[in-house]
Amino acid sequence: MSFILSTRSELLKTKRSASVWLTVLGALFIPGIFLLMYLSRPDIFVTQLTFNPWRQHFLRGWQSVSAFLFPMFVILICTFIPQIEYKNNTWKQVYASPQSIGTIFFSKMVTIHLMILFCFLLFNIFMIGSALVTNLINPHYSFLKSKIDIGFLLKLNLKTYISVLGISAIQYWLSLRLKNFIAPIGIGLALLITALILLQWKHIYKIPYAHPILTLLSYKGRNRPFLENHELNSIGYFIAFTVIGFLDMKYRTAD
Repeated sequence: MSFILSTRSELLKTKRSASVWLTVLGALFIPGIFLLMYLSRPDIFVTQLTFNPWRQHFLRGWQSVSAFLFPMFVILICTFIPQIEYKNNTWKQVYASPQSIGTIFFSKMVTIHLMILFCFLLFNIFMIGSALVTNLINPHYSFLKSKIDIGFLLKLNLKTYISVLGISAIQYWLSLRLKNFIAPIGIGLALLITALILLQWKHIYKIPYAHPILTLLSYKGRNRPFLENHELNSIGYFIAFTVIGFLDMKYRTAD
């Protein structure tokens, strides 16, 4: 019960921060761009989206965010949640409250992942909405004549979520460790850009910041395993840096 109350308290804190607006606007940006593109250039997109329009629509959307925008959102949201305490100078109050270090650490982590999942949900809703509005305005599109492949959509969301687990754990640890707001964002941005530069490297699957785009690229192949090698690595990074972050918080507060 204490953990649930702590998580609820963390969620209430986000209402007074930029986290909610970041999540909503981040999820809306690409669907809004797509809406404008489809309506302004039907001569191009009506033909391109004739066959299996929903699958193409969602793959285009996730490809647009997976390389940079979504990893950057994870970097920012992992920084904003811990920085609420630094900004308000309330870490001492948090540690003095009747909560264990585990409750404090994992309630913030759960809050971060709830925000990430909320962004996923909004992104899918906005993607569906942009396609439907497009088709209502321009009936030449075939979205209303086709069915959404729910299985494909759920798998795409699940694999993309798994691919950002490693990034989230690293950035959460950095944000707890570094008081400066810019430092964890700068480190995350530098690592993300490095990963994109090294995308053709044969060992790129070992770099967690490249995992989201690798998940999208894996959809071009056939007979692929449910979890790619880089996605298994992402889970491994998540476990490792969660343990590192927890132990770091535990022993720093004990000093």
